[in-house]
Formats: sequence, C-alpha cells, structure tokens
Amino acid sequence: MELTVGQFASAVDTTIRTLRYYEKIGLLVPGKKNDANQKIYARDDLKKFYNIQLLKTMGWPLIEIKQMLEETAYSFGEMVEMQEAVLRDKRNRINESLEMIARIKNVMNETGNLNNKELMLLMNAIRLEEDQRMILQQYFPATTVDKIMPKNKQQQPAFDLLNRRLLSFFQTSIDIGLRPESQEVQHELQEVLDLVPLSVNELFQSERSLDKQSEILRALLPDDMAEFFGEAIHAFYNNQFEGRGE
Repeated sequence: MELTVGQFASAVDTTIRTLRYYEKIGLLVPGKKNDANQKIYARDDLKKFYNIQLLKTMGWPLIEIKQMLEETAYSFGEMVEMQEAVLRDKRNRINESLEMIARIKNVMNETGNLNNKELMLLMNAIRLEEDQRMILQQYFPATTVDKIMPKNKQQQPAFDLLNRRLLSFFQTSIDIGLRPESQEVQHELQEVLDLVPLSVNELFQSERSLDKQSEILRALLPDDMAEFFGEAIHAFYNNQFEGRGE
C-alpha cells in the first residue's frame, strides 16, 4: 500500500492539516517517496495512525503518545492501566468541580448574585475545605471540626450560606474601614457564632491559645481578611471571657 498524503487522509478520514502536524512533531512521518517525489504512506504508517487514534481516545496527549510509540517494547495493556488511573482522577476532579458549582449556584439562588470578590472567596473556601479540615484537626477534636465544617450534604447548604455571610461581611467591613473591635463587627460575629452548632467554650478551649487560632486563619483566608478576622476574634474573646473574669 502506497498513498500520498491526500489519499491517506481520505482513507483514514482525517485532514491533510492533521497529517502535516503529525509529521511536524515527529509523530507520524512518511518514510518513502514515489516517482513524483511525493511523500507516501505505507501499511505500517496506517497501523501507527490507528494506534495514535486509539491512544488519543484514551486521553493521552500527543507528546506522550509520541514517546510511547518510540519505545521498542511498549505495552498497550500497561497503557490501559495507567490511563484508567489518570481518567479516574480526572473524573473525580470534574465531579468535585461540578459539586462546587452546584453549591455556589445554591448560594446564589438563596442570596442573589455574588460580586467577583465574593465569588472567588467562596469558591476558594469550598475548594480548600479538605485542607482546612486537616489544619483544624491539628487543634480541635474531630467532633468539633465536623460541627465547624460539616461533611453531611444536608448540612452543607446552611454552612455555605453562613460562610458566604461571614466572608462578605468581613470583606465589606475592611472595605469601609470598620475596626475589628467595633460594635458592628462584634455583633455580626456573635450572630454568626450563635448559628453554629458549637459552643463558645468549644471554640476557645482554655488550653488553646488565640495565637493558634490566628495561625489557622492565616492558612485559610487572604492576608488582610485573616488579620482582620484574627483581631475580631481576639476582641470577641476578651468581651466574652475576660469581662467575666475567666
């Protein structure tokens, strides 16, 4: 079998442009020429083309396909196993992204559209939840972490709305120049904590310093918000405990 680039493109239902690109990157290079000095594709090129298409359907990028086909003893069986793992990981990440989008849309349905800053804050908060849980578990018992950041899907909508409220309020407070110890900020913090199924004593255990609380916030929030939130919590702690002599 000897086919010119146009004939080969028709035979395998692709475009001349695609074949030219494959040749340019060294993926499929015709090794012969006919009497008219035209590059021609042989039977081995046909087999290689279909192998390339097979690997493409499995999600391999062209540069990796080229490397694999250049190996003298590549195994399709091993490739299948490897790519299955890659695709499962991609599917998991897609599912996580779709879940995040669903949660964001639920918040927007409940509260109206978010501005860009609010949207990014909330998306990052959801995206980093597992990292946040790991950090919190260094300082709180697992039962307390579950109250702060519930994994139960039935509890998540309420948590997301609370999270949105808190993030938006503190960002607005920073933007308009409120002080962390101001009455408005302290009142909002008290209202939010009243909605969390967690006692103040659990949140501020005597053996846990507020410096550690601030360390958690710095890991979870933008720097300006973490600093503001940390100062607000210090003020809240002083009002709740030092005022009572505890």
